[in-house]
Amino acid sequence: MNFLLAASDNPLTHVVPHRLHEEPLFSVDTGGGDIPELFIENGVYQFFITNHLMMTAVAAVLVLLVFSYVAFRMRVKGEGLQAYQTKGKVAQLFETMCWFIRDEVARPNLGHLTDKYIYYIWTVFFLILFSNVLGLVPFGYMLQLVTGDTHFSHWGGTATGNLSLNVMLAFCSFVAVIFIGIRETGAKAFFAHFNPIGWDGPKALSFGIGLPLYLLEWMGLVIKCVVLAMRLFGTMMAGHLVVAAIVGLVFTAASVSHLLGYSVGIAVVLGCVVLTLLELFICMLQAFIFTFLTILFISTVATHHGDHEEDHVDPLSDEAQMDLDKLIDPSRLGGLAH
Repeated sequence: MNFLLAASDNPLTHVVPHRLHEEPLFSVDTGGGDIPELFIENGVYQFFITNHLMMTAVAAVLVLLVFSYVAFRMRVKGEGLQAYQTKGKVAQLFETMCWFIRDEVARPNLGHLTDKYIYYIWTVFFLILFSNVLGLVPFGYMLQLVTGDTHFSHWGGTATGNLSLNVMLAFCSFVAVIFIGIRETGAKAFFAHFNPIGWDGPKALSFGIGLPLYLLEWMGLVIKCVVLAMRLFGTMMAGHLVVAAIVGLVFTAASVSHLLGYSVGIAVVLGCVVLTLLELFICMLQAFIFTFLTILFISTVATHHGDHEEDHVDPLSDEAQMDLDKLIDPSRLGGLAH
């Protein structure tokens, strides 16, 4: 019941990072000031392994292990069509998710560049998804119930509920937009993309209007990536705060009467079940939104208008082309006209 008491006293305890050990791994002098939330005390930054940092590593390792297993189950074994069938429901589930992200989300926007950069897109999507879903599992409180040690109460949490991880993910997307844009269109075309007026016109027009537009376009790209981080951070943190606040209603009601506390407790348990299912949906939705917007940002600088339509035209086989040529043979068309 200690975690319920903590939730009622301070709902923020579930979303802020917590140290997992007593002594810092290293310290850096920052010149003064105290920022306890950033582990800066007496002007000294102290680096600790936090629960969010640990859960980030757990999510990354779990992604590697899961997809190593999925790749093993997708290997061609045996003869005939059965040899090419993915074995196992878990492997089939993740294969379907990979197919959906590639063919229904990335390909309509990136076109022929999809297969080249799909590995980065898959990595972003599944790292965020695993981090979000792992945050719903109360690992710390499970360890606390087993061991009886309150020290384990914060061994867990949502890694994406920490702005630091989200900022790094957004920064990776920012770098990906620049790198892919320059690689696919060239440095000149990429930087010209941010100035639709161009630099070849009159100087008054180019520098009077073009330069402000150029700066605004770059600011827009930076703001888009910042919003990526803030949206993911705010959504994942808010879900846990709501659950913790609702749990606090039990203790508020119990302070009035035990009967009221039990009555409110039943309603709170049912409400938390529904909210947890909603959070599970939001975990998947936020991973999808982050990935989808990253794809859109890349497509705006790396693809040309009309590329996507051309990529969806499947080339005809030789036999199908011969049949088509016979159908549109001018001599046969002339005979039909007579």
